[in-house]
Amino acid sequence: MVEKKIKFVTSSQLLSFCDACQNMKSDIDVTDMTHRNFRIDGKSILGLMSIKLGLPMRLVVQGEDEEMAHQYFSKYELE
Repeated sequence: MVEKKIKFVTSSQLLSFCDACQNMKSDIDVTDMTHRNFRIDGKSILGLMSIKLGLPMRLVVQGEDEEMAHQYFSKYELE
């Protein structure tokens, strides 16, 4: 399992994130870090569009290609 703190600033980042998720076989979930009351499938563009831009989120990747998460998602990580 790979966990990262991420943030989306633009809607185009959401689209490229979803495209990257769809190329992976792993389960990818995005969770609100403040309330953790919802979990979004990273492969669902409709779910991702419900995210408020600029807020920190928690990314969890579980599956056979977890090692690719560092390569695909490093540009969304919080600094």
